Amino acid sequence: MPGFLPGQKQGVSCMKKPAFRFALLPLLVAGFAAPAAALTPSCQADLDKYGTARLSIIERINGFKKSKPTAKQACATFNELVKAEADMMKWMDDNKEWCQLPEPFIEDFRKGTAQGTKFRSQICTAAKRQAQQPAAPRGPAPGGGVQLPKGAL
Repeated sequence: MPGFLPGQKQGVSCMKKPAFRFALLPLLVAGFAAPAAALTPSCQADLDKYGTARLSIIERINGFKKSKPTAKQACATFNELVKAEADMMKWMDDNKEWCQLPEPFIEDFRKGTAQGTKFRSQICTAAKRQAQQPAAPRGPAPGGGVQLPKGAL
């Protein structure tokens, strides 16, 4: 069940490398297997719903290296991720006793969501800066750049 634990800390420069990589698979196999055994079917179904939504966004983010989105597009995707993680975190907090979610599992997820929020802040700040920059002029500037032929044609 991929996508349920936060990614490891990585030094990713948001402007130089648009890819946001989560190293989830090893963590998921080891970290999510234990709480999954204790979950009731309804708890498991709810957690799967939130986790699947979050994972689909993470997969889009991981595809940024190929798709090369603008900072504005990346900002929108990270806003979706932060919202999905906030929804999942709220569900965990509301259902931790009923679903018997281990506290270390919840705290690890909380730390990972803080990392996603940090990346979102950096990317959205870059998007705002790009939007404030004047657009590059198209063609030569008036009065310069183009030489008209002189003499008879």
